Amino acid sequence: MKKILSYTWKAVRYNLGDLLLFETGYRILTFFWAWQMIDHAIDFSLKQQAFSYLTAENYGEFIKSPWTILLFTGILALLLLFFLTEAAALLWGFRHSASKRKLYASDFLIEGIKGVFYFLRQGKLAWIFWAVLALPFLAAYFLIQEASYVGLLEFTGRKIYETVQPHGLLYALIIVLLLVSLCSVFALPYCFFEKEKSARGIRRGLELFRQHWREILTGFLILYAGIAVISAVFYLLAAIGVTGAVMQFKPEEGKITSILIYKEYIQMAMGVLAGGIQMTGSMAFVYTVYSRFRREKAEEVSLCSQTRIYTWLSQIGKRKGAAFLTLLFIGIEGCYLGVMAASHDTVLESLNANAQITAHRGGALRAPENTLSALSYTWECGADFAEIDVQETKDGQLILLHDESLKRITGLDKNVWEMTYEEIEDLDAGSSFGEKYQGEKIPTLEEVLNFCFGRLDLNIEIKYNGKNEGIVQKVVQVIRDNNFQEHCAVTSMNYQFLEQIKASAPEIRTGYIMTMSYGSISQVAAADFFSIRYDYVTENFVKEAHALGKEVHAWTVNYRGNVKRMLDIGVDNIITDDPALVRKVQNQESGTRTDFSELLKYALGI
Repeated sequence: MKKILSYTWKAVRYNLGDLLLFETGYRILTFFWAWQMIDHAIDFSLKQQAFSYLTAENYGEFIKSPWTILLFTGILALLLLFFLTEAAALLWGFRHSASKRKLYASDFLIEGIKGVFYFLRQGKLAWIFWAVLALPFLAAYFLIQEASYVGLLEFTGRKIYETVQPHGLLYALIIVLLLVSLCSVFALPYCFFEKEKSARGIRRGLELFRQHWREILTGFLILYAGIAVISAVFYLLAAIGVTGAVMQFKPEEGKITSILIYKEYIQMAMGVLAGGIQMTGSMAFVYTVYSRFRREKAEEVSLCSQTRIYTWLSQIGKRKGAAFLTLLFIGIEGCYLGVMAASHDTVLESLNANAQITAHRGGALRAPENTLSALSYTWECGADFAEIDVQETKDGQLILLHDESLKRITGLDKNVWEMTYEEIEDLDAGSSFGEKYQGEKIPTLEEVLNFCFGRLDLNIEIKYNGKNEGIVQKVVQVIRDNNFQEHCAVTSMNYQFLEQIKASAPEIRTGYIMTMSYGSISQVAAADFFSIRYDYVTENFVKEAHALGKEVHAWTVNYRGNVKRMLDIGVDNIITDDPALVRKVQNQESGTRTDFSELLKYALGI
C-alpha cells in the first residue's frame, strides 16, 4: 500500500504546477457555468409554466413538467461532459507524468477534449451508463457541498430524506451507490487508454477491483482522510483570515453578520477546492492501481512516442497563456464573490433589525408541542406570537396537531381525519415529551383562543391534507366568535386557503408559508407576509417584500448566529423553538465588543 500511495504522489508531483493551473481554472469555470445554467433553467421553466413563484405547494408540478425534465436532462448531460473531460485529462496527464513527459496546463485540457471526443464517437450506451455510475464517488464531496447552495436541489434532497423511511434504508442505499460507483471508476482507464469495447472494458475494470479490493479500499480511506485534513486546514486558514479582516475593517454592530455572510462564500469556495483535490487524488490513485496491476510495458513506449504531438504549443508561450487564463478565472471568481458580499453589506445598511418572536408549535422546546402547557411557556418567556397547527377531526372539530398521524404525539397510529374528537380527547399527548406532562390533552382551537386572549397573539397555520376542504371557514368562524381577529394571523402552504380568507374575512392577516425563493412575489396578493425557511431568506428577498409592503417571517431559527443574521437583514418575525435565545440575542447591547475568538467560532460554525 505504501508503494501505491508513493507512486500516486509521484504521478501528481511530476507536472504539479501545470496540473494545479489546469484543475483550478477548469473547476472555477465549470462550477460557475453549472451554477448559472441551473438558475437560468429554473427561471425559464417557471416562466414556461406560468408560475410566478416556486413553493412547496407547486414543487411537484414543477418537477414533473416536460420543460423541467428537458432542461435538467440537458444540464446533467453537460455536467457529465464536464466530468468526462476532467477525468480524461487527469488520467492522460498522469500517464504522461509516469513516463516523465513534461506537460503544460493546456496539454491537460487538450488530452481531456480528445479523450471525450473519442468516448462520444466510439462509446456505447453501456460506457455512458458506467461513466454516470462513476460520478457519485469521484465527485461526492463537491456534489454534497455545492448542491446545498441551489435551493431546488437542497429542497429535493430534503424531500427524498423525508420520503424514504426508515432513514437507515436511505443511508444503506447511499452506501450501496457509492460502492457501485467505486467499482465503476476502474473501468474508465480501459475506456480512455485501451479503447476497449464497453462490455470487455467494464469486465476488466470490475475484475481489477475484485482482485485488489483490499488495497483499493485502504488506499482510498487513507487518501480521503488526507483530503479531509487538507481541506480542514485550508478552511481554518481562510476563516482566520476573514475573521481578522472583519475585526479590522467592519463596524462592531455588523461584524457577526458579515462573518456569517462571508462564511457562506468560504464554504462555497472550499467546495470547489475540495472537489478538485478529491478528483485529482482519486484519478491519480485509479491510474496508479491500473498501471501497476494491468498495464504492459510495451504500451509505455507507444505512449511516449505519441506525447510529442501535443507539445507544439509550448513554442508560443502556452504555459504563460494557461497561467494567465487561470489567474483570470480566479480573479473573476474573487470579484464575483466580492461584489456579492459587498451587495450584502449595502443592503444591510438600509434594513431594520427590529423583529417580533414567534414560538414554534406553541412553544415546543419546554413542553409538548401544540398544547396549553407549551403556550404557557411561550407566554412566560415573553414571545410575541405562538405558532400553532390546526387540523380537522372526522366529526369536524378543529384541534391542534402538526402531523396528519397521531402516532408521534400519542402513540396511536391513526390519521386525524379517521377519528372523532371524543376519541382524540382521551389520548395522552404529553407522555412522549416527559413524565411531567403525562395526561396532557390535545386542545381544540377554541380552547386555545380562550387561553391566549389578552396574553398571547397567535400564528394559526391551517394544515392541508386533502381531507379538509371546508376547514378555512370553520377557522374563520372560531376566530370571529372569540373576537380574535386583531390578535392572530392565519398561515398556510395552500395558497387557495389564503384566497378564501381574504374573500370572506379581509380583516384577518394572512401569511404564505414558502420554502424556496425563486421567481417574483409581486403576484402573491392574498398574503400579507411571507413565512420562509431561514436558509432561503436573503437580503434582497427582504428588500423586495418590504417594497411591496409585506413582512418576512423566518423559520425555524435556533442557532444564535442565524438569529443574529436574520435580525440584521431585517426580517419582521423570527419563528423559533427557543424564544429565550432569540430575545437574548436581540437584547444584546450594540456597544458590546466581539472578540476574535468569538467571531472565529461564528466563522467555523461552532
